[in-house]
Amino acid sequence: MALHIIGGTVVDLILPRVGRIPNWPEHTEFTAANLALLKEAPITTLGGNGANAAYVAGRCGAKVVLHTRIARDAMGGLARGWLTDAGCRVVTKGRVAATAVNVTVANRKMGRATFFYAGEPVELPGALKSCSHLLVCGWPHPEPEALANQLGLAQRGGARTAVDIGPMLGPVPSLAAMAPVWEVLDVLLANEHEVRRLTRARDLTAAVRRLRGRFGGDVVVKRGADGVSWWPAGESMPTEFAPVRVDAVNTVGAGDSFNGAWLAAWQAGADFAQALRYANRTAASVVKSARGVLGVRPNPPQRLS
Repeated sequence: MALHIIGGTVVDLILPRVGRIPNWPEHTEFTAANLALLKEAPITTLGGNGANAAYVAGRCGAKVVLHTRIARDAMGGLARGWLTDAGCRVVTKGRVAATAVNVTVANRKMGRATFFYAGEPVELPGALKSCSHLLVCGWPHPEPEALANQLGLAQRGGARTAVDIGPMLGPVPSLAAMAPVWEVLDVLLANEHEVRRLTRARDLTAAVRRLRGRFGGDVVVKRGADGVSWWPAGESMPTEFAPVRVDAVNTVGAGDSFNGAWLAAWQAGADFAQALRYANRTAASVVKSARGVLGVRPNPPQRLS
């Protein structure tokens, strides 16, 4: 049995600790005014919600199938090589024109300016063979009816289902519009901003209260430096997990890394709380790595508790 992940693959080019972003000039010349000299070399690493989670799950020892869109171009070769090295099987339907690319400029406080070529939307694969757990993630999100159909197929085949609702880059469906999804979903993953946008609530407590009116499964809210909050299925009070303190070097991909490590641990037999603690530690190893997701340092699978 394998973990199946549906989501995008991106090659990330990260420019770290940039002091300023140049303004557009009134001419086309190369001058000091429209130049920002970098004191550190750019970081080329794996990106995309699906690929990041799949890569980390593979490094944590899980058998992973990633349903994504990767072209036969230079960037696609990089991404496919990284994923293959982690033991992931990559499934891409049809011809893809170009692999998605993300260029992120980060200042010393981890603030970001991002340039994103999204590539082509990932196609939902339909029925899956030998699927123990299914995660659907990444933008653009499938329409609720299509997403519900995919989750329902997996659930009827005996799989546990999970959806990460981030990132939210366009219109957000209402809780009512997501009704068919709630019926076939086991775990909802999000950060605090995303769950507040989904529920149109001002704070996290109100957001989960509104969500509980529609969805009774597990809710996991990733809160970065504030740790992780977990509302177990059917419960209205959270279990809190303290953050793992590290010197942050690169926060890109931390949430996706959490997803992959959590899935791998859960599939390996850890209980839900153990899997969340394991994911917390694993994501912290990404945050402190200059290589982003490629620098993940998971503990051996037998040390999940």
